[in-house]
Amino acid sequence: MSDQVYEPVCNPTTGLEHNVMPKVTSIPVPKALLYVGNSFFFFNNGAHRFVRRLLQKAPNPPKFRCNMVAINGASLSWHDVESYFRPHAISSYAFNDNNEVVFRDPNEQLWDSVLLHDSSQGPIHPTMGKDFEKFGKLDAEICRQHNATPIFVISWAYADKPEMTAQLADAITTVANDNDALAVPAGLAFALARQKMPEVPLYISDKRHPTPAGSYLFACTIISALFGVNTREIPFDTELDPELAAFLRDVAQETCDRFFSRK
Repeated sequence: MSDQVYEPVCNPTTGLEHNVMPKVTSIPVPKALLYVGNSFFFFNNGAHRFVRRLLQKAPNPPKFRCNMVAINGASLSWHDVESYFRPHAISSYAFNDNNEVVFRDPNEQLWDSVLLHDSSQGPIHPTMGKDFEKFGKLDAEICRQHNATPIFVISWAYADKPEMTAQLADAITTVANDNDALAVPAGLAFALARQKMPEVPLYISDKRHPTPAGSYLFACTIISALFGVNTREIPFDTELDPELAAFLRDVAQETCDRFFSRK
């Protein structure tokens, strides 16, 4: 076992752990967002739940709806994204405050944005990397055929493999760039949080999946990247320690500002 200490190499423009710069830095604010991914999405009742709860407390909160299709251990190759746009299926109905079923107009656009998350090491795996490129392209094309904006998630490094940060960021940003899509820099936010506060509790014991704090940071990064909301201005900790929550909101905002070169 090597005793060599990992020394990150940071982008000279952003100061974050990546080399490839994003081509797309903003998108239309989602009004109907579908999450397509794996267990990183559904831990702690789901990143979508954190996003929704935080946005409800934001200044001038945007109105949007969302749903999630997440398969444990899944890469994008496991998902039939075309089927997620079919009528009379996902999100075809909801229940109102009186517990009455309300059916959605099948002629209404189902999703205007789709957040695509490959498996945690798929984009950089020597065998699975080509699959990520293949299905990332296919899924982006499917989204656009349905007038929906494809978005990719830059996943985070395993807690004991920090070198994955730049590897994942570069591989996923490259595929996002190749498909004229935005990439959400969640993994870069995890790395920045650990740089600023090494003891920050982002991982459960498997060193991969997020704690509530990790999911909170993930959600804040999604909010800043997609909705243009300054997460520093959301005074809601969702049961986290208030100081920790404020720190994570600040990290998410700083990461997105730097990654997307916002002024």
